[in-house]
Order: sequence, then C-alpha cells, then structure tokens
Amino acid sequence: MATEHFDVVVVGAGISGIGAGRHLQTRCPDRTYVILEGRARIGGTWDLFRYPGVRSDSDMYTLGYNFKPWTGAKAIADGPSILNYLHEAATENGIYAQIRFGHHANAAAWDSTTARWTVDATIAGGTPDGRTVRFSCNFLFMCTGYYD
Repeated sequence: MATEHFDVVVVGAGISGIGAGRHLQTRCPDRTYVILEGRARIGGTWDLFRYPGVRSDSDMYTLGYNFKPWTGAKAIADGPSILNYLHEAATENGIYAQIRFGHHANAAAWDSTTARWTVDATIAGGTPDGRTVRFSCNFLFMCTGYYD
C-alpha cells in the first residue's frame, strides 16, 4: 500500500481541526498538512447534532477563534449559527483544500526507527469493506472531539 506523507496529519474537521489548520498555515507555513474527516462535511458536533434548540453551553467569545472574532448577536449561539461560523472560517482561510472528506482514521502507530506516525484511514464509498489508504506524518494532531 502506498503511503502519502505530510508533516502533520490532523484528524477531524470540527472546530478544533479547522482551527488547527488555520494555525498551521500561519505559524508553520513551510509545513505540509492534511485534515482527515470521516464525514462528508465539516463542523463536527455542530453538523452532527441538528435537533431543535441545539446550542453551545459556552459563549462564542471564548469558544470562537482569535483569528475570526465572533460577531453574532448572541454570545450563547445556536448550532446553525456556529456551523455557519465554521464554514466562513474554513472558506476565508482556504482550509477546505486541505480536507480529505470521507476518510475515517481507524489506526495510528508510532515507529521509533523512522520517527514517524503511520495513519490508516478507510475511505467511505470504497469497496463494501472500505478501501484503506495510508498516511505518514511527523506530528499527529487528534481533533476528534469528545463524542467518539
């Protein structure tokens, strides 16, 4: 199996993964990175949970990004407003180009001899048992949230 190498592999394209991508681009512009997202869309919690009344229990001035201050009318925002904020942040900062949608990371292993991580991901829509692809990286950044 061929291995694609990046300096950094980020797992998850929710609020943390998008923020990680933005910070990697601005603070480490000479580093390559990819974001693996198991689902078909960004947003994590804010895309997954769509029940009526879903909202943050933290104010968005604290939860939001320092590079994109929250300007919404309500500090305790509802899910759709937060999801829109994440789409804006990802679009404005070119994050979408770095995301591999439908890539569910299912294994990661550190190799001390090469000083690299190997990450295996199953691609949604592949063969019935899923097609596996492999990535290697020097730094593995887990932004998977606390629901899975």
